Amino acid sequence: MASVWTRLRGHQEQRALFERSLRNGRLSHAYVLAGPAGIGKRLFARLLAQSLFCTAATPGRLDACGECRNCRSFDSGNWPDYFEIGLPEGKTEIPLDLILGSSEKRGREGLCYELSSAPLASERRIAVIDDAQRMNLDGGNALLKTLEEPPANALILLISDSPEALLPTIRSRCQLIRFFPLLQEDLEHLLLEKELAASQEEARAAAVLAEGSLTQAEQLLNPELRELRELVSREFSTFEAMKPLDVAKQIADRIEKISGSTEEQRQNARWLLSFLADAVRLKLRRMSSGDLGDPLLQRMGLRCASDLLAVLIDRILLATLHVDANSPVRLVLEALFDDLARFMRLGPASAR
Repeated sequence: MASVWTRLRGHQEQRALFERSLRNGRLSHAYVLAGPAGIGKRLFARLLAQSLFCTAATPGRLDACGECRNCRSFDSGNWPDYFEIGLPEGKTEIPLDLILGSSEKRGREGLCYELSSAPLASERRIAVIDDAQRMNLDGGNALLKTLEEPPANALILLISDSPEALLPTIRSRCQLIRFFPLLQEDLEHLLLEKELAASQEEARAAAVLAEGSLTQAEQLLNPELRELRELVSREFSTFEAMKPLDVAKQIADRIEKISGSTEEQRQNARWLLSFLADAVRLKLRRMSSGDLGDPLLQRMGLRCASDLLAVLIDRILLATLHVDANSPVRLVLEALFDDLARFMRLGPASAR
């Protein structure tokens, strides 16, 4: 029998865990699928649901044929016992209406209502909540009531890259399943399979920096981010002669230009800082391998230059923390480049 699980790369241990629970009759009523964004958690949840609906699957096996009536209906998005909600585009929270229904029909529609109803075409109803950490307090409390008294025929799958942001009372009523970044070779395969990368070399270059996330790899293949990376590499090569505020302004302007929202601006700033840290590490590797023509090495000597580059990386990491703490991106970059230029001019001791 062909299997729909061939669509997924990685996460075989998590699949085996669910299969053991199914075989032993110990499938829980609610799970949190936790792990970094862009690694396949939502696809895993969908394949898990399809496997539980498939009529051709071997009893006790977590598999789906993709060809039976149930599988075809599921793939077309028309299976009546499957429900999926998530963060709508342009929103910062999952609307309460998706969980409890509109104000006119509160409690008579929405995810919790559907879960409380009897299955129409299978043994159970399954609900997936993507970006579950984006439920607000009202939404979380509404779901909590369903988790406290779960219907016997319901399975709830919460997907989150920040499970600590879920209400503690929700976490305590769900079984936590950890998912991990994809292997580099799996990520390369996906980029080529989905035609996101034009060549093996391009796929490999993105996979190396993407930290096991397909979402991050896609962003890295974005031409605008590629230009930003090239700009960082070019500016850092002449770092000692630069005017820090001019460079900060140029890069901040570029980030604002390619960002459609404040959150996207922060994400692009994180990429910029990652690119900058990579440029510093590359310079350190070249010096360590004997690049005697490096002006920093000639001026300071290997030990002092190595200490300096370590200081630069620490300062870049601090800037990343400031971005994560919602400090204004432009101010963070101005302070960062001013410090980097001073460290480069005066040496690592100036950082103390």
